[in-house]
Amino acid sequence: MTKKEQTGLSIIYGHAGKRYVYESYKKTDPGMAEKYLQFISKNQTVQYISWNNTKKKFTC
Repeated sequence: MTKKEQTGLSIIYGHAGKRYVYESYKKTDPGMAEKYLQFISKNQTVQYISWNNTKKKFTC
């Protein structure tokens, strides 16, 4: 795991809502959880995240 991903995980686990979403994704769709972690790692200050079903990626 890279340093950026570790920072993303600390952000996720430091926020109750993001932690709930991440844990839900880990249980139901691990690939989606990985994409969520990558998005949070790259966009650390974003508050509202949505899934773009057409492009199959997270957006802010």
